Amino acid sequence: MSEPSVTNQENNTFFSVRYIFSPLFVTLMLAASPAGFAADLVDMLERMSSVSQSRNYQGTFILRKSDQLSTLRVHHGMDERGVWESLEALSGEPRTVIRQNNQVVSIFPEKKLLTVRHAENGSSLHQKLPENIKQLNQYYFFKRLDDDRIAGYKTLVLDLEPKDPYRYGYRYWLEKDSGMLLRCDLLDTRGDVVEQMMFTELEYLEQAPEMAFTEMSRPGFTVKNLDDESPHAKDIAWEVTRLPDGFELIQSHYRLSASPPLLQLVYSDSLASVSVFIEKMDGAASHLEGPSARGALHAYGVQIGEYYITVVGEVPAATVKQMAESTQQRQQDD
Repeated sequence: MSEPSVTNQENNTFFSVRYIFSPLFVTLMLAASPAGFAADLVDMLERMSSVSQSRNYQGTFILRKSDQLSTLRVHHGMDERGVWESLEALSGEPRTVIRQNNQVVSIFPEKKLLTVRHAENGSSLHQKLPENIKQLNQYYFFKRLDDDRIAGYKTLVLDLEPKDPYRYGYRYWLEKDSGMLLRCDLLDTRGDVVEQMMFTELEYLEQAPEMAFTEMSRPGFTVKNLDDESPHAKDIAWEVTRLPDGFELIQSHYRLSASPPLLQLVYSDSLASVSVFIEKMDGAASHLEGPSARGALHAYGVQIGEYYITVVGEVPAATVKQMAESTQQRQQDD
């Protein structure tokens, strides 16, 4: 694909891991029945989702993806100006991502590049659990494991085990007093850890930390707008006909900055997500054909007529293959 590398780098580094930073009261009974426990857990996760933006904090966490290990510094604040947060890479290439409400700015000092985009519905840099958390109970089993300790805090440990082979499992370490996610493991179909986020230091703050948006003005930097055109659903000429249970179309974008322009469709079950990229052949760029994998990320490419289809997501290989091979143009009404 000819997708701009900056966008891929942001997604791979900051956004793909399943962060959930939010407070809640943990009141589960150890001796609860399996059905009662699952219901209590769903209620707990719903409370966690509903108040996800309300805490002020700063901390450091490590992110392991495939054979790469990154260290990042996070700040999160909420005041009369709204919600803002920042991620700063402490290892590898220097880079910072800052969000205030719906605006996201990414800064790459070595490239002298500053990118600007808008986050739909003010979505957090730390991806949180969706509001319709009850839907996950249809596709994942909930299981409590032995308590643990992360970054000096006592944690409750929970497993979300998939009910089919089309999605990964998740293991969460939730700080008992606040519900903050201090560690998250992504588990493949064999139960092996394929991706991991873990806090090494965390401090709750009574007031929001100083806003980092003073960094937005960078003389001499190239500024690039990454916003894409979002088509209406009725105007999308493509569809995936064999989706895993629970996966629905949640976003669609025409990436006009790509050459040639491409259509991106994003499907999700409210936890896992998969992107379908569709672009017309231009005879110049090379494209993926068949499977490819890197750590938890799987991709599958096919050619359909004069179009290339590439499906990418942190899901099992069977999922991207099935979705790629069942992507087709909609039948046009006469």
